[in-house]
Amino acid sequence: MTEPGNRHASNLELFLDLVFVFSVTQVTGFIAADLSVGGVGRGALLGFLVWWQWTAFTWAGTAIDLQSHARERVIVLCMVPAMLVMAVSVPEALNDQGMWFAVSYLVVQLLVLMLQGVEAWGLPHTRTSFLRYAPLAAIAPTLLLIGAFFNGDTRVWVWITVAVGMIGSALLATDARGGEWVIDPTHFAERHALFMIITLGEVLVAIGATSAAVSSERGLDAATLGAIVSASAVACVLWWAYFGFIPAVIEMKLDTTPSAERGVVARDVGSFGHFPLVFGLILYAVLAKHLIKHPEGHLTVPDRWLMVGAMVAFIGGQLAIQFRLVRALAPERLIVLVTVGALAVGASVMPGTLVVGLLAVVLGFMSVISARRFRSSELAQSIHHS
Repeated sequence: MTEPGNRHASNLELFLDLVFVFSVTQVTGFIAADLSVGGVGRGALLGFLVWWQWTAFTWAGTAIDLQSHARERVIVLCMVPAMLVMAVSVPEALNDQGMWFAVSYLVVQLLVLMLQGVEAWGLPHTRTSFLRYAPLAAIAPTLLLIGAFFNGDTRVWVWITVAVGMIGSALLATDARGGEWVIDPTHFAERHALFMIITLGEVLVAIGATSAAVSSERGLDAATLGAIVSASAVACVLWWAYFGFIPAVIEMKLDTTPSAERGVVARDVGSFGHFPLVFGLILYAVLAKHLIKHPEGHLTVPDRWLMVGAMVAFIGGQLAIQFRLVRALAPERLIVLVTVGALAVGASVMPGTLVVGLLAVVLGFMSVISARRFRSSELAQSIHHS
């Protein structure tokens, strides 16, 4: 196994991502069906399990080209039906279809672990990391299957333990005691950017599909058109807030980090750091659906909490990634978090479309300020000349 170069995502990985497109839609639907604290929390748990399966493919795919040899291609393609079963089972995973979800999840995770192990075993420095990672990585999905035999809150708590075990496996595999992972900076940053596109796509689909349903019932009136503009404006600004520079900074940081430390950075900004961004977009997709359905009314209390939760997760995730990369916090992002809270309070007297439109304006100002600060930074000059 050789150190990878500046490799981009393969067509096979893009094909694989289509399953996760559906999975994100299923998680969004799960949360939309139950906006209680418990419902959103269970949605976060299922979302994390789906996310972690995707990260396993990404870590395997950044070390080896999953499309380059027939063996890897066949193994990955054989996993697609199992992944679809998992995705189909998401809405009832904590009820009647928990066994289907858990069995398919276990099969896929063990096969990905096998792909990682075959490559990681080839070199002493990667073998050490894999030996730390593999035990918990294999036990966690097995425990997921065991949890499927229980019902109600017991299953939820067992699966929370599984999620903790998955996080623990990543912490054990990437620490200060030595051992490495083969990570292609270009590929790793690009794959996470592509998942952000998947989740932003879910936002646009939520807006478009709900608008189409509303249009078929009562036509497109001025209120609905205003809601479409406001909801999609936020999605556009969130795209800018991420793609303005975050993927380039992550790639640059990974590229300039010694290989022995690269796994820790990739874990923190990728596997850990991106989930809040993804979950924030999922929460916003649910809010966008509700806004389109009721464009003339005020945001309900659950909708206001969705807005706050979405922005805290997305912007808070950006702050965490920023601090991990450059040990700094952008004050404009902190100000936006406070402003979102004020908007949530004001939403009791302002139309929902206006609130979401103001949110887009606030996020737009944040993105402009962040972009200008980045362009004047030494890091931007380093990326430009690299």
